Amino acid sequence: MKQFILLTFLFSLISCSKNQKVDQISRESELSIITYGAPWENQFQAIFNPVEISKDTLFVSKIKNENGKETKSTEKIELNPSEIDSLYTHFQKIKNNFNLNERKSRVLDGTSVSVSISNNTSAVHFSYKGLKKAENADPEIEKLIKFINTKLPNKFQIY
Repeated sequence: MKQFILLTFLFSLISCSKNQKVDQISRESELSIITYGAPWENQFQAIFNPVEISKDTLFVSKIKNENGKETKSTEKIELNPSEIDSLYTHFQKIKNNFNLNERKSRVLDGTSVSVSISNNTSAVHFSYKGLKKAENADPEIEKLIKFINTKLPNKFQIY
């Protein structure tokens, strides 16, 4: 009888741990973060696509809109395997920690941040709106932006 109770307990622990497993982001997923605000402010896009574009390059675009004319400049950041792991870790934490109802402060017509994780069959998007600055979206967004900014020239920093 004791063995039966012990086995039942062990099986219930195993089944609970399987149910709580977090879906890991596939290493073939495209990762992107976009920060934007008013139409006359700079917009930034950082895209990592290990399958279609380049296996080890993060593309960061800065889009300016002056007098209705849009100009786009792009920086290419070569990442080593450890940096690619860090990038996926940042996105995984953003995905795991996103809470739709947790925005603490909002400003009218503030900065917005959009994070996307996608592959051939599905996509997930997380949006943060009404922020004073992009880093206020979430501590993990702040860490991701800092990680990307360490790779960019000073004139090209995401904000």
